Amino acid sequence: MVANHHTDSRRWRTPFALLVVTAALLLVVPPAPAAPTPPKQPGQAGPADQKPEKEPVWTGVPGTNLAHDSYGYPWPAAPDCDESDVGSGGCVNDGLGFFQGQCTSWVAYRLGQRNGLAFSNWFEGRHWGNASEWAKVARGQGYKPNEVPAVGAVGWYARGHVSYVEDVNSDGSVVISEMNTDGHNGFHVTTVYPGDSSWPDKFLHLADIVPVDYTAPDRPEPVRAVSADDAVAVTWKVPADDIGVTGYRVLRNGVQVAETEAPAYVDRQASPDHAYTYTVLALDAAGNVSGPATAARSQGEPASRRMQGRFLDGSGVVVAAGDSTAVCGRLGTERDQRVGCRLRTLDGWHTVRTGRHVPWGLEGTRTFLPDDQGRVWFCRVLPGGTSATACVPLDLATRSWGFDRVDARREQPAYATWVATDVGPSRCGTLGDRASCATLVERGWRTRTTEPRTRPGDPLSRAFVSAPRGVAFCRNVDDRAVCTELDLRSLAWGRDVVSGRDLPHGRWSGRRAGPTLCVPGAGCRVVTRARA
Repeated sequence: MVANHHTDSRRWRTPFALLVVTAALLLVVPPAPAAPTPPKQPGQAGPADQKPEKEPVWTGVPGTNLAHDSYGYPWPAAPDCDESDVGSGGCVNDGLGFFQGQCTSWVAYRLGQRNGLAFSNWFEGRHWGNASEWAKVARGQGYKPNEVPAVGAVGWYARGHVSYVEDVNSDGSVVISEMNTDGHNGFHVTTVYPGDSSWPDKFLHLADIVPVDYTAPDRPEPVRAVSADDAVAVTWKVPADDIGVTGYRVLRNGVQVAETEAPAYVDRQASPDHAYTYTVLALDAAGNVSGPATAARSQGEPASRRMQGRFLDGSGVVVAAGDSTAVCGRLGTERDQRVGCRLRTLDGWHTVRTGRHVPWGLEGTRTFLPDDQGRVWFCRVLPGGTSATACVPLDLATRSWGFDRVDARREQPAYATWVATDVGPSRCGTLGDRASCATLVERGWRTRTTEPRTRPGDPLSRAFVSAPRGVAFCRNVDDRAVCTELDLRSLAWGRDVVSGRDLPHGRWSGRRAGPTLCVPGAGCRVVTRARA
């Protein structure tokens, strides 16, 4: 028994000692730290038992609430969602085909609010998709992305982001507004400079805004005043302006005698043996006036005795063709009439007549039009009930007339007008609710009519003006400026380009930047888009 008791005592002695040591370690070893709570992912809810804050928490930095308060963004409480998970990410459609709080949603909203452009994810029948796809889609729709910023343009980033260009500064920087740069609906307005990481890779020009014009045009110099047919022909160079010149004031000896849109004026009140000083001022739509440009002319012997021939019935008109000036009209006698032009050259005036009888055409249809190939065209509708259109060219370099190019089509558009284009004359009008233009190209006359889907607009607002690539049919549709361009290279009408909203009727004109609508007291708006 003794032996057995001794054995049992040794058996339990060691486990008891281990138990004591273990208990001591439990008293001195600190508890392990709790695992950190993982950060909240987009679209992920917090713990179920988490209590809401007493004050509402704005999403983003500073968030869509600021976009709502500052710009009227209609979704101030846009959810901070996971846009990569369309099915269950918690994102909400903004009605334009984009998710609320995303960069695409903001830019689409701003284009509609400020530019008057009805932009959505299905703009012009194409799906624009994610921001990374916008440049490709824009190029496919004829909007050429480039590196030139403009007010109202879209800033595009290859990494998959878009912003809106609020302003373009004189130092080359631009002011942009953008949303969701932080991935959590953040919104801010900032100034960026070329070379910055925030500088857009490309700019998309869907419907740029013409900025407020505070700059006066340059002086319209040089001004030339020369005697022409018992009058003084005053011509000048079209000056530069940041938006575009809309007209000119002509003063004779300090007194205004005319206001004209063309860079030329014929003073038929000038008297022989008098000296005159002509001053020209350039105007823009905002009311800015250039500095004066002046030329002097002594009106001596009447031009009819100094130069060969005489224009009949006061038919002489001044045509500015590049750096050349021509005075064109009917020469000869009532029984032997000729069309002719007097050209101003370095060695004086030269009269160039047609060598044969050229029909003078129906009254109200005659015009002289220049092109960019050194020609002046005499165009008109021929008499005789055929309604045929004809144009004959004068080559200014060789001082020679060509032959009539006749368009014998029977149906003439209503209220037709002539438009000077780079390739040749174009006669445009409406056939019912469709626009139609007959243009004289190198291969002859070509007629193109708009598709039936082209909106005709208010008949009193319609106009045909020169455009960068041809002719533009412009009008007012639902109080918006709309232009449709006929590309004379492809001889095809394009799509309607819409700009602005609540626009009154104004005056349309052709500019190098594109068709321009000028409304007195409201400035001018260029209705155009860059093409590939």
